Amino acid sequence: MNTSTPDALGDKIIEAGLAPNGFILDLNSGLSVPRGFELPAPWNLPSRLFRFPIEVCKPRGDRPRTIGLRHPGLAAHPFVQSVETALGVALDPYGAPNEYGYSTCEQGLWHHAVDLITAGEWRALLETSDFTTPGNIFNAVGFGLRYSGNNETGKRDGYLTIAEAREIMDELGAFEPSDRAATIRELSKPVSCNPEGKKGGEHWPINGKTSSPEDDAWSFIFGIEDGWFEYDRSGHLNWSQKGRDRYAAGDAATYVETSGQAAFAF
Repeated sequence: MNTSTPDALGDKIIEAGLAPNGFILDLNSGLSVPRGFELPAPWNLPSRLFRFPIEVCKPRGDRPRTIGLRHPGLAAHPFVQSVETALGVALDPYGAPNEYGYSTCEQGLWHHAVDLITAGEWRALLETSDFTTPGNIFNAVGFGLRYSGNNETGKRDGYLTIAEAREIMDELGAFEPSDRAATIRELSKPVSCNPEGKKGGEHWPINGKTSSPEDDAWSFIFGIEDGWFEYDRSGHLNWSQKGRDRYAAGDAATYVETSGQAAFAF
């Protein structure tokens, strides 16, 4: 911060007890809901967008400090309202971008989708979908199928089940592609990682993207349903042997399995 530039807003934020000092305020680039601040539903959901609803951009040169919301809908957030009362100002509903136009608002929309998917709150995500975008939800579905958390059973097979993923896609009105294999093959060609089988062993990560976030999600759904993908011990989704064989076969009606046996490419 340029110390010659008055920072009335920063001083007011610190005086209100919303930040301990200017260094921490600039480091955090925002204000978070304090521990112990009671929030009613839906604001108590485990979403970083709801926990860190306010963006603050530090002053630079002749440009003063700015403050705003990471989403216009956060104006109804109880913490946001308490901050506006403490500061005596209405927060900009469209964030506080820096001098180059960069803002964390877009990142907040992704956080809302992926946080609720990984917390098992996918129904709440659909109910609060106004705080994100369909594209972010589709990407979060893919994330939820691709990675796993630690659950009570110890089984690591994704944050979402296929049934849950399909219900989300249906609620969003997603169009299901008719050519399942072609959708999966939009992903990058399977390439072995650690083929020497050293520590951790060989694995076949899924890389690349399809033509849209919607088809990305479908590719993971189809890949799991049709056996092209499988979970490893860590709960990460990888190409299965069948999937690698099918990918190599392309559009052929039949393909040869690793065992040497011919199979139909259903």
